[in-house]
Amino acid sequence: MRVIKQALRVTYPFILVMTLISAIGQSCLTTNGFFFQIYHIGQWLPGLDLWQGAFQVMGLVVNNVVAVIVAFATGYFLALTYKRSGLAVGLVSALAFLTLNVNYEVLDQTKRAGEQGAQFVENNLGPQGIFLAIIVGLSVGWFVSKLLARTTKWHWFERLTLTGRVAWALVIVLVLNVLIGYGLSWLSEGGLNGLVYLGTNALITNPGHYGVMILAVTTFNNLMWWLGLIGPVGLAGNNSVRSLQNLAAAVQHGSVWHAPYPVTLHTLGDAYANFGGAGMTLALIIAIWLGSRQIHYRRIATQTFLPNLVNLNNATLLGLPVLYNPILLIPFLIAPAVNITLAWCAITWKLVPPMAYPMPRTTPGPLMAYLGTGGDWRALLLSLVCLTVSVLIYLPFVKLLNQEDQEATDDAA
Repeated sequence: MRVIKQALRVTYPFILVMTLISAIGQSCLTTNGFFFQIYHIGQWLPGLDLWQGAFQVMGLVVNNVVAVIVAFATGYFLALTYKRSGLAVGLVSALAFLTLNVNYEVLDQTKRAGEQGAQFVENNLGPQGIFLAIIVGLSVGWFVSKLLARTTKWHWFERLTLTGRVAWALVIVLVLNVLIGYGLSWLSEGGLNGLVYLGTNALITNPGHYGVMILAVTTFNNLMWWLGLIGPVGLAGNNSVRSLQNLAAAVQHGSVWHAPYPVTLHTLGDAYANFGGAGMTLALIIAIWLGSRQIHYRRIATQTFLPNLVNLNNATLLGLPVLYNPILLIPFLIAPAVNITLAWCAITWKLVPPMAYPMPRTTPGPLMAYLGTGGDWRALLLSLVCLTVSVLIYLPFVKLLNQEDQEATDDAA
């Protein structure tokens, strides 16, 4: 756990830059961005295409290597615990991760048709691949560290320098990972990472209009995010059949009160459960401002507030980190569940109209339900209630982290 925490903190600056770029690019420079539409940026910003291209390139540069960085950092810090060459083991871990994400399907097509394609499964190299990167970093870091220790005692390898032993370890790791990666390519085009997401998505089916199912699926989804399964395990309900039927009814009658399916993933999950990012991390940031004495936490909360406001919370998950933090897991699951329950009751009892209009992903979280209901003040009030309740849920756990930090300080002294 210490190794994972160190690796995520090293990766945090890269994730922070990527998230800030994504927040500006998606909210201000894309045609469906919230601020792009509100302020009509396309009408007055000169060289819009150039700005869009520049932010897209910057986002791709960081986004497409962040999981590789995690694999390297995890292997590096694990090797240091075994007093081995962290740099060498980290590089082997990164290469092993890349080997697992080679696009073997494209290689086969190239042999048959002579066509060129992406040599790697690029989606797996970004935040989506963080879970696998940690697993690879820990596994390869342990294996190579142990192998380097053993080869110093083997007769055949005792005369080899560190370079020679690392080279042998690299060959063994690459061969094993090529066999694993190529074998898994027969099961999933996305390799091992794609297979994990395929299995996860198979468990997450459309919960329909049943509140209990929506609650269960949202909680399971947030658990996956806490484990580092970030990205394609998304539960945005904008485009579900029932959400489209609600939209058609709202347009036809001129009111969201006539929605035929008032309880859906869109009306509960998108509107109230996870605005600010999975786990309601916008509330976590406010709770840190109110109750945390740790300078590190307060600094990261300030740095990641704006991305969280537009529902992009990758930097918060890795920076604190929230991932694999057992203390923060409880409110990370409970806060969205409580919000769903509150919204479910309010909508069922017709105290608040259901959200019927689709909203851009980067709509500021507290305004999501307000704008999605056509500007109903009751939806805004319920959003603020959910945010306040979530802050109160997070606050005792943030204070518990203060005690943990004090105990660590006392032990060091």
